[in-house]
Amino acid sequence: MYGRPNFIEDVHSIYNRKGSKAFQGFEINRTLFEGKSEYQDIAIYENDTLGRVLTLDGIIQITECDEFVYQEMMAHVPLFSHENPENVLIIGGGDGGILREVLCHKSVKKVIMAEIDQIVIDACVEHMPGVNNAGKVYEDPRTRLIVGDAFAYVRETELKFDAVIIDSTDPIGPGEKLFSHEFYKNVVKILNENALISTQGGVPLFQPGEVGTILSSLKNAGLNASCYIAAVPTYYGGYMTLGFGAFNKTWSLPDLETLEQRFKRACIRTKHYSPAMHLASFVLPPWIENDINTKLNKKEEAA
Repeated sequence: MYGRPNFIEDVHSIYNRKGSKAFQGFEINRTLFEGKSEYQDIAIYENDTLGRVLTLDGIIQITECDEFVYQEMMAHVPLFSHENPENVLIIGGGDGGILREVLCHKSVKKVIMAEIDQIVIDACVEHMPGVNNAGKVYEDPRTRLIVGDAFAYVRETELKFDAVIIDSTDPIGPGEKLFSHEFYKNVVKILNENALISTQGGVPLFQPGEVGTILSSLKNAGLNASCYIAAVPTYYGGYMTLGFGAFNKTWSLPDLETLEQRFKRACIRTKHYSPAMHLASFVLPPWIENDINTKLNKKEEAA
């Protein structure tokens, strides 16, 4: 084990199937920011391979080298799955990357981003400007930034949305209640008729229960629930599962031709997302699908 400031371990609250902790680490070549808010410890480091790295409570959130994979798949899958998304809600996303991708869509007229931690926003604007266009995403006239509790915002707002993108932390600390049945029942109340939801669902190799919890909450709220995957090299285990929900219970994935037409019309440059990748991401490896089904069956039996 190495010690700081030369090495950081990412405990990531993940456990292997035998119950022992799994660790992930990287060498710190430079410390750019370390701070503490009322919610969490925040740090931004620099690594020669990964570029700049954002950690919250010691858990890797994004790295410059591959953040585009996560941001693009979280944003473009729901937005290109929708015929004409105009009003979008982002929950979390303090690094600004999801907002960056949402604003690429010409159809979007309003984006509300509800992030609980101003220090995360400010630190990422200063030290990870490539993720949020040096803070210009917050200057876009379509953007409304709300610094506060997203759980309370969803419960109290009277606005309706075509897409809700939930870029939360893991179900610990400030992000815990964003995985609850109550939260998703409140989300349903603010959805337009053909609205879609995407949400981060953890690393399936070590957190198979996380996406199962999300799918259970989506189904409990009456949504057409499924999930898709993205391969993000930085995340321990490689694959990231992403929850997906549709307000319309008869909704189905658009075909390739429809997605290609929407993508061409949008004139968006992407590094990872493509219409073919969009469809392929919903094809789960059997071991992930089996783990999810096992977790869902256990939750249904316990209910």
